[in-house]
Amino acid sequence: MAVSVSQLRGWNPVLLTGIAEDIARVNNMFDVRVHYVRRTVGETRPHWQGDTADAAEARALAEELASTHLIAAVDAYSAAFGTAAREIDAVRNSVLAVVDSALADGFSVLDDGRVLAPVSATGDAVVDLVLQSDFEQRARGIEAQLKPLLTNAADTDGTCAARLQQAVDTVRGLETTDSAADSYSPQVTAILDGHASLPDDPAALAEFWDQLTPADKDGLAAWDPTIGNRDGLPAVDKSRYNAQLLDTLTVDAKATLDAIEARHPDWMTDTNLPREIGAHTAEDAAALREYARWLDDRDAAEASLAGYQNVHTQLGRDGAPAFLLNIDDSGRGAMALNNPDTAQNIATYVPGTSTVLASIDRDMSRAENLLDAANMASPGPNSVVTWLNYTAPPDLHAATSERFADAGALRLDRFQDGLRAAHDGLPAHTTVIGHSYGSTVIGHAMRDGASLDVDDVVFVGSPGVGVAGAEELSFHGVDPSENATHVYATASVSDPGAWTGGVVPDAHGSNPVAPHFGATVFGSDPDTTQTSHINYFDRGNPGLDTIGAIIVGRGASA
Repeated sequence: MAVSVSQLRGWNPVLLTGIAEDIARVNNMFDVRVHYVRRTVGETRPHWQGDTADAAEARALAEELASTHLIAAVDAYSAAFGTAAREIDAVRNSVLAVVDSALADGFSVLDDGRVLAPVSATGDAVVDLVLQSDFEQRARGIEAQLKPLLTNAADTDGTCAARLQQAVDTVRGLETTDSAADSYSPQVTAILDGHASLPDDPAALAEFWDQLTPADKDGLAAWDPTIGNRDGLPAVDKSRYNAQLLDTLTVDAKATLDAIEARHPDWMTDTNLPREIGAHTAEDAAALREYARWLDDRDAAEASLAGYQNVHTQLGRDGAPAFLLNIDDSGRGAMALNNPDTAQNIATYVPGTSTVLASIDRDMSRAENLLDAANMASPGPNSVVTWLNYTAPPDLHAATSERFADAGALRLDRFQDGLRAAHDGLPAHTTVIGHSYGSTVIGHAMRDGASLDVDDVVFVGSPGVGVAGAEELSFHGVDPSENATHVYATASVSDPGAWTGGVVPDAHGSNPVAPHFGATVFGSDPDTTQTSHINYFDRGNPGLDTIGAIIVGRGASA
């Protein structure tokens, strides 16, 4: 069955696009309100105890889960309209292009797709006979092209209608669905009721999670929206739940910024600013102090919002698929290129001083270069994680302190344990790459009795890793005497930041590229006039190629 030409002319895909946009807008508003309700309940809960409070919490949890399913279904509904609009517009344009071209050449097109040739009337019988034959032949050719297009248009219309109906049925089916809480396993019910806890150990959590149903997992995610940050969960689940958390954090960050700006709307337009020169009264001094606090608060809120927005952008970047492995309200995060759970080789890149989410695009570009270098060395499959899941020193002065490395070391250790626990199949070859202060974090995760469950570590432009020699670093299951084949280091001769180890007071131990340190050292100087502290991961740097070989287990001599 085919549609008619007049029917097809009457189609208006723009209306479908408008419907899709309207549904998406309303759905987003609903999502924001669900988040607001959940946050309100969460803020009330600490001040309300007892059976009634527990019942209210359970009801709010069930309602939020149901709302989450509804939001997802309506989102699919909106997407179905958008897809239908694009497909119908494409088939409509292809048909009308043929029809309008035929009409412009003098042919008549009937509603069912038949094409009538124009009549040749030159007055010369022989010429008219030849021309008419050509017209008739062209008419049959146009008709042969047009009729399948009309049939295809009808098929597309039917497919889109079925898809839309399926989306409608999915949304309607949620109206009569019993509470998801009724389908939770006993283990999950006990956790939601406060009678049990999720396993804390990454390996134990991975084993527990693997036994859960999708409803169980969604229920736990509604109970703990930050569940995607728990080490040991699969990357796919971590990314899905953390993407939802990212939306929440972005909304919260925008609300915080709006509230700060609303404190002094006149200052937003540079009016009524406190006097900064001349004599000041006590009131003037107080206003100046408030102005300074307000500027600091606004700068921090803008940076926080920019960070979350940048993560959103990176999730949608072209190239290898991105997985959001960590994100929190302290501005920390981790993102993988390709799924580490299915990768044969996994590298975790730890950046250094002044690293924040607002600049994660720079670090993701470096991770992309590392992934390309690994792929050149071996097809893998390979995965590279950009690990910003620690609070980095904000400046060089702060980078002389060990406290940032000590705190980050604990988080890095658990993260690597989580990668091991969640991995599918045979164990992957894992490498941790620390740039600048990031190398100090790695060193602290491997000293004083602590160890990392990784195969190799790479120190790049390091100011020191907190130890005097490679033998003081601990790998799981590796004799310290063999560390030289697992510890790699590189530093450009034009990088002043890499030559402070063991020289500058309060620096972080010996320089990893020093001969006495005992690491396998490799070069990273294509041009000493250009290579500096920030160019190690640039394309064309020979050190990048070497790191790619290390990532896939071929070592620095490959």
